[in-house]
Amino acid sequence: MRQGSLFDLLPPENPDEAIGLAGMMPSVRAEMNRVAASYEPGRKLLVDAIIKVAQREAVALTPGGAKTIDPATLDKWLQSLDRGHAPNWEAVICFCLATGTASPIKPILKYLGLTAIPESDLEDLEYGKLCKAERKLRERKKALEARS
Repeated sequence: MRQGSLFDLLPPENPDEAIGLAGMMPSVRAEMNRVAASYEPGRKLLVDAIIKVAQREAVALTPGGAKTIDPATLDKWLQSLDRGHAPNWEAVICFCLATGTASPIKPILKYLGLTAIPESDLEDLEYGKLCKAERKLRERKKALEARS
């Protein structure tokens, strides 16, 4: 078994081509901003919800180890073009858990060639894969019967 490497993510036809990592955090922050803007209870309650999740999960919300944030910190996190004051990854996950959406991590998954689907769709996905495999087996069976 071979250990994976981040270099495996580089495009094989041109490994010197950038894959967009410089734009990843701004994309995450822009999505967080979009979600925060549509958060019905409001920003103050969003801050409270993020703090509650962070305390439940026993994680720090800032690189300095702070367990709480204020609305001004959240506002700084949501500025996609600001290079400073980026949320750490635990804070992004706490934000996702507090808002009930995984959309802020979708840019990360996109850069890795992945996507997120709700757990409720996994059964439908498995069913579709089984139908596809069944169709291939029927085609193979017909081909074998035709040769006989």
